[in-house]
Amino acid sequence: MDLNTLNKEQKIAVEHKKGPLLVLSGAGTGKTRVLTSRFVYIVKNLKVDFNRIIAVTFTNKAANEIKERVNTELNSSIDSPWVGTFHSIFAKFLRKHSGLVNLKSNFTILDIEDQKKLLKQVLDYFKIDKDISEAIYHNEIQNLKDNKILFNENKKISKFSSIERLDDIYSYYQQRLIEINAVDFGDILLHSYYILSNNLEIQKSYQDFIQHVLIDEFQDTNLIQYDLIKLILNHNKNLFCVGDDDQSIYAWRGANIENIINFPKEFNCPVVRLTKNYRSNSSILEAADSIISNNKNRLGKDLVSFNKNIPEQKINLNSFYSQEEESLWISDNISKKFTEKNSIGILVRLTAQMRSIEDKLIKYALPYEIIGGPRFFERKEIKDILAYLKLANSFNDDLSFERVINLPKRGVGEQSVKLIIDNAREKKVSFFESLESLSFENKLPGSLIIKTRPFIEVIRKTSDLIKKSSLEDIGIFIIEETGYLKMLENEKNKLKQLENESRVDNLKEFVNALSEFDNLDDFLEHIGLVNENQNKTHSNSIKLMTLHAAKGLEFDHVYLPGWEEGIFPSSRALEQNSTKSLEEERRLAYVGITRAKFDLNLSYATSRYTYGMNNYSLPSRFLNEISKVKKNTTNKIEDSLKSKFNKKITSDNVQLSPGKKRMLEFLKKNTK
Repeated sequence: MDLNTLNKEQKIAVEHKKGPLLVLSGAGTGKTRVLTSRFVYIVKNLKVDFNRIIAVTFTNKAANEIKERVNTELNSSIDSPWVGTFHSIFAKFLRKHSGLVNLKSNFTILDIEDQKKLLKQVLDYFKIDKDISEAIYHNEIQNLKDNKILFNENKKISKFSSIERLDDIYSYYQQRLIEINAVDFGDILLHSYYILSNNLEIQKSYQDFIQHVLIDEFQDTNLIQYDLIKLILNHNKNLFCVGDDDQSIYAWRGANIENIINFPKEFNCPVVRLTKNYRSNSSILEAADSIISNNKNRLGKDLVSFNKNIPEQKINLNSFYSQEEESLWISDNISKKFTEKNSIGILVRLTAQMRSIEDKLIKYALPYEIIGGPRFFERKEIKDILAYLKLANSFNDDLSFERVINLPKRGVGEQSVKLIIDNAREKKVSFFESLESLSFENKLPGSLIIKTRPFIEVIRKTSDLIKKSSLEDIGIFIIEETGYLKMLENEKNKLKQLENESRVDNLKEFVNALSEFDNLDDFLEHIGLVNENQNKTHSNSIKLMTLHAAKGLEFDHVYLPGWEEGIFPSSRALEQNSTKSLEEERRLAYVGITRAKFDLNLSYATSRYTYGMNNYSLPSRFLNEISKVKKNTTNKIEDSLKSKFNKKITSDNVQLSPGKKRMLEFLKKNTK
């Protein structure tokens, strides 16, 4: 290993002799290189057996990359059980000591689908109200485990969650896991923590054996992960953590930024700051710094561009009248830059933003792929409402009937559905027609008739509306009258689920998509073409993803649309009105900006058509924070506003709403 290939700060970190060290590694500063070089240095220079080094990553891909680099440097083939993710490392630990938590060493690790199936059995056993799905309980139980709360700690459980009987369900769920000799992902860490905490001899044996611990992406660790690591540290406390507090964006899934913020004080240790950025030009780094410097809860660092091969150019800020114009411009601009060699990323704050962009990329025949999630029209909530539409359009659509007959849950069980299907096959009619005839001929149990009559009425009314109303109105009718929106909002209110907030946004965007078509047949044909387009592969496709999914990636050209108050920062962050939530949004902005190598395009729309209403919005406060950064600013909204409102556009026009006035004042200030 040639230490001379490292820069000064990287070398200081790698050559650290012993004791704890925090390496504050900014975006594009060579984090993985430092981590692997440190591993090699410990083996070659400090003469430590590689089997006595723990290197923890957050993905299997990162773990494999470290192994490959270390093997190349050491010219050997190490396959240490201690290099991997938290779960892979402690799964091996748990197999060795499984008897201490009443498991056999050949226990099964259940995937999420099997975990939910087991939970469904538990809920059936307790006859729990089906209005709350097993997914909700699954989410709560995993959160309890991440917070080190055991199944028998009833007071802690009730304090942590407001769901009724969660303590009973959690307890019986754990009992069933033991009975079938299985664990879920939360158990891997919680069982390991319990064993180490309650068996001092085992704890000491690992402290004596493990000489060094290396942690990648330290800012993403949660409570139990960090506490587990501290249990196996020996008196030397050789803990080498690499991370970036400015890229801590996963609080919603348990990551605790305080782990990295408090680390220097907790261990009374030095901090090495890696500030030489090898990815982005100076304009991009200046923009990122001007935003993130507004955060108070950070350790702080200033990135400097250190790659002379990256071309210098100003960042671009574009404003549009509507999201449709914004999406159209993005696709048109990309079409002029797209080559087999260029990497292009479109990063959005909300999944609902993707629909309009996908549509325009298709119109420009540009190859794209969604990273980290399904395409817009393949999302569950969209397919659910589509099924209602299809069934209303054709009563013969049996697949759609089966999908929505009990969605939202209305107490129509498997036996009831079987009765309806058997009758349909006997009479040679559709499933919907079978239900309708059985219901009105009183050939179903009274309770089932009461449960299904509203469903029949909604489908019939929707079918009638298809001939009379706009698709937009029909979409709103289905979403509301079926109870689907209420189902999502009720779950959101109970658990404040981010996932459901996103689903509500997607449904509103689905209505926007409907508004662009005159009839249902054309709309359904469009969806078919969208899905067919995605079946075609391309060697260098445009990557469309959320900002959360973009972490760790980089692109020549980056587009960041929707920089408006209520979108970015999100309405949820604004509603919470807390410094903590706003600072996480700002870190997300920092991550998005630093994905770009040299071409960064920020944009916003002054109005968005949402759920049948045209809503005016203010530019994101984050744009004000980069107002002093040199940039190319293009105002593409003035002509649109003139044509749409046919009035003089001035900031003192009393006919303009306060929102539009503030927007025009912002433009006047930032386009000089």
